[in-house]
Amino acid sequence: MSNLENILENCTDCRLCLDECDFLKKHCISPRELAESFRDGMHKANPKIPYSCNICGLCEVSCPKKLNIGKMCLEARSQLVSEGLAPLEQHKPLAEALNWNESNAFKLALPACNNYAFKEQTKWVTKRAFFPGCALCAHSPGLVLNVYDYIQQKLPSTGIILGCCGAPAHLIGEEQRFLEVVEGLKSNLEELDCSEIIVACPCCLYTLKRYLSNYRVTSLYSLLEELGILKNEKAELHQFSVHDPCSARQELDLQNSIRNLIRTAGHEVVELEHSKESTYCCGLGGMAFAIAPNLSAQKARRIIRDTEHDLVTYCASCHGNLAAQGARVIHVLDLIFDNSWQDKIVAPPADPAAARENQRQLKLKLLERAEMA
Repeated sequence: MSNLENILENCTDCRLCLDECDFLKKHCISPRELAESFRDGMHKANPKIPYSCNICGLCEVSCPKKLNIGKMCLEARSQLVSEGLAPLEQHKPLAEALNWNESNAFKLALPACNNYAFKEQTKWVTKRAFFPGCALCAHSPGLVLNVYDYIQQKLPSTGIILGCCGAPAHLIGEEQRFLEVVEGLKSNLEELDCSEIIVACPCCLYTLKRYLSNYRVTSLYSLLEELGILKNEKAELHQFSVHDPCSARQELDLQNSIRNLIRTAGHEVVELEHSKESTYCCGLGGMAFAIAPNLSAQKARRIIRDTEHDLVTYCASCHGNLAAQGARVIHVLDLIFDNSWQDKIVAPPADPAAARENQRQLKLKLLERAEMA
């Protein structure tokens, strides 16, 4: 049964999901009505509607029947692509960004060395690969290097892969392009001969756990909790609220690891009303910002409005969108690995040109270190 059929059959018109979702409030009086309109072909006449959903999963949490409108919108997107009605003009920058992330300017796979930060190098058998994801590399190449150096100190048999998980193509409905990206990542893992991939981005984690079934997909943050982090003894206790990315909505262990890392770093966590399973989307989910930028900004501002404390998140994309709307927000890795994190809590996100340059510089630095091995 398709998600559309499931909604038509089981929606009770209780409208609980509309209480939490700006997208649904704008486009229907109930999920059943939206499903009926999709069944009658409305999404073909107005494809912007299924592309305006963040596919964040909050509707399923709110629904007594556990119906997911986002999955119905994703099915509609795939149908639009298969019939040549999508991607839309507004999606071109997303395709260009994915092509860049998969180009030789950024994409890279390197085997393990003892520690790229030191001159004396020892080559190791590569058992696992660190996959920081495209957004974190764009956020801060120095941070990625610091995290990788720390992993190398604890687990010397760790290589590194730069690239994209392909989620943007999947969320637009371009399944063929998405599978091409996943196959490229599989080829990188086979080339390095590793059985485990350590993932920093929650969206990558969500995606790769479903499409890399032959590999162990590990959250970086659960790994850091296991390995242990050093507490900055000079740090003053700070109160933070955690913004959980919508892609981590069902990842309870990951959510708990983040909070434990923050406390280990010497700080206090004050929970938001909408956190963990009931977290709000930052506005970037589902690539909806390309079609509905005002709605995307509105969702970020809602999160900012609902907190009385500085925010910590563990998604570089969430960090960027919240920062763009004026949030006092820090990435949890900056909090852990940068003693001057206070200077970054009000820093604006990098513009697209600067983000690509960050990615390019990271690859060059890694290649430079590899040549020293």
